[in-house]
Amino acid sequence: MSKKKKDLYFIEQILDYKQYNGQKYYLVKWQGYNLRDCTWEKPEKIPNITQYLCEYQQNVKNLGSNFYQIENDEPPLLEDFIGVPSQQKQTVLQQQQEQIKKLTDQFSQLKQELQQVQKQQEEILQMLLHQEKKVHYSNQQQDSENIQDSISELSQKNTEVKLPNEGGFEYGDQLDKIGQAAQIKQTGIKMYYLLWQKRPNGIIPKNRWVNSEYLQKYDIKSLCYYLFKKLQ
Repeated sequence: MSKKKKDLYFIEQILDYKQYNGQKYYLVKWQGYNLRDCTWEKPEKIPNITQYLCEYQQNVKNLGSNFYQIENDEPPLLEDFIGVPSQQKQTVLQQQQEQIKKLTDQFSQLKQELQQVQKQQEEILQMLLHQEKKVHYSNQQQDSENIQDSISELSQKNTEVKLPNEGGFEYGDQLDKIGQAAQIKQTGIKMYYLLWQKRPNGIIPKNRWVNSEYLQKYDIKSLCYYLFKKLQ
């Protein structure tokens, strides 16, 4: 409450103290006015502030920080004067900021995982493209069919030729699928368990463990496809 030229307002006492954005404010009770007419003033606006602060500190010490509160006569809040956000709004705002931060962290983590998966897919795709440039798949498939036909003809014409029970590309066998993979602990060599298709004579070759070099030599495409499926 400011001074006027004709009317003077006298300070009765300081009732409360708060700080906002580094600025101190004191709740001033004016003589002859109710609590609801109090005003929040900066220190430089209060004359003889040291005297009033001593009385205020003594009241707080003897009666507690709420010594001035009277039912049905509440003083104004600091936010009524300088636009300070209420405690409830501050709590809601803080919760929203924490939620936004949490969602941002989750998004960053998912983005990193997605980038890692995309990188692995690109590496596999590059591997496939590189192999397709070296070997024309269509010709390779045609050659495989021709070899299979030749083996069928030889099997029918020469019954004395016996193939090993264990399957292998070197025997003209066709791969059904890669069943599983394992790594030898002592050497670190990666091994793959191969399941074979039925031979023309009706016999299914025995399954076989082979290393990665064997698959790279005879069927790199099946190896790449198996690794790609494992990454998904």
